[in-house]
Amino acid sequence: MPTVFIHGSADLYGSAKILLQVVRICVKEDEKVIVVLPHQGSLVPALEALGVQVFIINIGVLRRRYFTPWGMIGRAFLWIYACFALRALIREHKISKIYVNSANVLIGPLLKKITGLPLIWHLHEIVERPAILKRFLTFLICRADLVIAVSAATRNFWLAQSKYLSIKLLYNGIDCAEYENVGNLMETEFPFTLRKEKDGIVIAIVGRIQPWKGQSYFLDIMKSLKSQLAYDLIPCYAVVVGDPYPGYEQYATELKLEIEQKELQQNVFYLGYRNDIPSILASIDLLVVSSILPDPLPTVILEAMASSKPVISTKQGGALEMIVENETGFFIPLNDPQQSAAIIKTALSNPEQLIKLGANGYSNVHKSFSLSAFKINWLQLFRSV
Repeated sequence: MPTVFIHGSADLYGSAKILLQVVRICVKEDEKVIVVLPHQGSLVPALEALGVQVFIINIGVLRRRYFTPWGMIGRAFLWIYACFALRALIREHKISKIYVNSANVLIGPLLKKITGLPLIWHLHEIVERPAILKRFLTFLICRADLVIAVSAATRNFWLAQSKYLSIKLLYNGIDCAEYENVGNLMETEFPFTLRKEKDGIVIAIVGRIQPWKGQSYFLDIMKSLKSQLAYDLIPCYAVVVGDPYPGYEQYATELKLEIEQKELQQNVFYLGYRNDIPSILASIDLLVVSSILPDPLPTVILEAMASSKPVISTKQGGALEMIVENETGFFIPLNDPQQSAAIIKTALSNPEQLIKLGANGYSNVHKSFSLSAFKINWLQLFRSV
């Protein structure tokens, strides 16, 4: 009997890529699945290419902008509507269990109650504030039959919220073959004359454009780094890859304005959403993850490692479990752009070390985050419910 997979977006960022990964595993293992998404997006054709049915239902995904009295009332009506729409879908397709792939999809427990089906909740988020939302989510998560966390940081955070929780740890795995033997982007595809300048350095930050992901902090670091490298006459560029959630387009507008205000338009280029991340990573020298809140398990770190690229990240969240300092990358402080720039400058001053760090990262992702290990562990958990 099929399982219904419910996810809170239709893009192809970290948690959505893992959803695609687990659906692909289920298809290969003859596990029947259907997928429910809140809107159209690039994830839909990727799922349909696997022969999976995708249904678009407004499931009332909870974003921060809805966390007001009227916003929550509106969400509540959507949750009720979605649950009845999903109950009809469940009956029609004879669904056997429910899988929810992110913490911002809150209808799982209510759907479980009205259908009597078991609920698997896969957590990709650490929600520190607002406190009332954290408590509400904890209350709901306790209702799941199986809770999976993508990192020890995620698992420990939610376990600390309730003594009634039991959470299984499952590190994400990626298909490294997608990032191996990938050629650099052609010069004509770069927004700058990168490879025409001797000893040019390219840094990237890749991820959803939202305040806690730290793109603004990254620009502060780049401004300081530009100043520090000026004395060495080293041309340094950066690309910012990603776009906001629908309805939050102002974040991209503000980011582009900030690039101009900090006089970085000759060095930092906003590329928006890209579907050629392997080629982007193949074309850079270093990936920076500058999240200012704990990032549970940034998939882009695994992608960079699979691309043999070193990673520098703020010292928090899942990055602590992914990066081995001085072996696969380095850590930077949360609120000190000058010190962060100095650490990056030191790393960039030793190209041979960067290559070694990238090679070590490649070995680490194959050892600790392989797709084969993820598949075995995922199926064991999935079939236990």
